[in-house]
Amino acid sequence: MVTEVGGRFDIIGCNKAWENLCGYAECEVVGKNSAALQGPETNYDGLREAVARLFEGEDEVKVITTNYRKDGSKFKNFLTMGPLRDENGKLTHFVAILNNIGARTSW
Repeated sequence: MVTEVGGRFDIIGCNKAWENLCGYAECEVVGKNSAALQGPETNYDGLREAVARLFEGEDEVKVITTNYRKDGSKFKNFLTMGPLRDENGKLTHFVAILNNIGARTSW
């Protein structure tokens, strides 16, 4: 998924793998807040820290969190995020890669 870097981190695009994992069609989430995947068990502290590190210039951050699908079911997510920059090096967007690790790890 790709999000804006300011404001609410609105989603600007996703791929079919993201749609299959999260249960949303791209047309349902474009322009919506990425917090749509968050809920009671989401690792908010870890997410805030990861985003802060991206703004500080790190090229890749990783965090384990719980996300929620459109139907409300949850999954354990190994989230990798990175910055997207324009030709001048200005931060323009974030890219996030979601990896469902719930089936591989006991919690």
